[in-house]
Amino acid sequence: MLFLAAAFCLGGSCPPDTDPLLPRSASDPVDTTGLTLVTRLVHISDTHVVDEESPARLAQGAEVTRSAWRPYEAWSTQLVDGTIRAINRIHAAGRTIDFVINTGDACDNAQRNELDWLVSLFDGGNVNPLSGIDDRLPWLKPDPLLDPHAAFDAQGMYQQGTHGDASNIPWYVVFGNHDAYATGLFPVFTGPDGVRAAPLPGRGLGAPLLPTDLKPTAALANGNVTPAMPGPPNFLEIPRFVFPNQAREFFDKREFIAAMFASRTTPTGHGFSDPLFGESYWSQSPVEGVRLIGLDSCDPAHRIPGFIYLEASISSRQRMWLENELTLADERGEVVVICSHHPSNALQEIYGTSLLPAEFHDLLNAHPSVAVHLVGHTHRHRVADRGNYLEIETGSTLDPPQEGRIIEIYRNDATGELSIAYETFSHLDNALPALGDDPLRPLRMEASLIADNDKDAAFRQRERDPSGADPRGRPIDRFGIRTHPHKPPTP
Repeated sequence: MLFLAAAFCLGGSCPPDTDPLLPRSASDPVDTTGLTLVTRLVHISDTHVVDEESPARLAQGAEVTRSAWRPYEAWSTQLVDGTIRAINRIHAAGRTIDFVINTGDACDNAQRNELDWLVSLFDGGNVNPLSGIDDRLPWLKPDPLLDPHAAFDAQGMYQQGTHGDASNIPWYVVFGNHDAYATGLFPVFTGPDGVRAAPLPGRGLGAPLLPTDLKPTAALANGNVTPAMPGPPNFLEIPRFVFPNQAREFFDKREFIAAMFASRTTPTGHGFSDPLFGESYWSQSPVEGVRLIGLDSCDPAHRIPGFIYLEASISSRQRMWLENELTLADERGEVVVICSHHPSNALQEIYGTSLLPAEFHDLLNAHPSVAVHLVGHTHRHRVADRGNYLEIETGSTLDPPQEGRIIEIYRNDATGELSIAYETFSHLDNALPALGDDPLRPLRMEASLIADNDKDAAFRQRERDPSGADPRGRPIDRFGIRTHPHKPPTP
């Protein structure tokens, strides 16, 4: 089933992005003479906090898609914790971070326990990534500090008084396809028995070894994936008993939003406006003069059981809202940062989107307040020139190179023009002073080594890039500064 899902896009239905990339040469050293900093933010994406022991996964699809199974996926929670620690160190060292934006696929399989882990990672708290029975023999278990299945205390996003005297770092989030659909592909429905499940394509064909739907609270998994036998299983492998866990239940968008409001860290709701009736897209002003707009690119016109929802869609209702928000930002003279999970070329007519890629580019270019569009989904670093703004893709904290990105927006004091500076950083960066103990750094080094040596991961990431570039990006995709020939209107 998952093989069919992956082939849906990888077989050619995803249009290549033919817009110009930035020049291939490395950027000159960033010179900020005569420039005033408007905002400094951190962009992370595709954290894929994953319950790799869940019966609602199809790890046997690893031959086709990296999202099915990774040999380093058990380290997902510790990698997020390490990324947050790196952000906190930058902030505490005096390079103040105004806010962090996570552009989706925060969770891997839209499960409630994954969402609980995610919030605990950002809030700071104990995280126990073992959702089932640890079937490893006691003498084969590694030291807890090297065990990806062992509970640990997350540092949490920087909070004044907890981590030091600097200001809080607010964090924001948008929906990715893995936050909205089972395995990032299939819509979830509630059955007559009240159990949430995701029907798969070809349901009812009668093949005894092929699953008909995905149920994370079930007691049977599609092949064995446990701490002792991490997988992946063979394609046609008999179902295996697993410890049923009700905490694995699928969540829906409303429950995801409610979890953001239950978070202890700032800001309330992490972008979303209301836990009960608010939309799944949002507009906030984290810094005076800056408008941060979070789009829901998982907003199709239909939800069909067994249909594959890998790529992007924006509803007509969201489009009208976006047009109004951009007009208001122009009138206020704000600098606009757009964020969505999918890059613009992933907008596809088959999902009933009201904006296709060219129309989306035209809309953003029609509003001089737009400076940058931040996206994820492709698990690669890439920067494209869209005319009056940059579209910046940032890689995953789970897949190599396991990095985030610092973005700075400057205004020219003389002309009012905007300059966008950007650079990548790693959870293993060690140049800045430590902020508390980091006992899991050796564990993360192990995860990084496994990921770097996973040739399949690098190959599949390159499939989405028509230039064939390494997912780490060319030098100009990792570090640079670009000045735009426009400036936001004066209010």
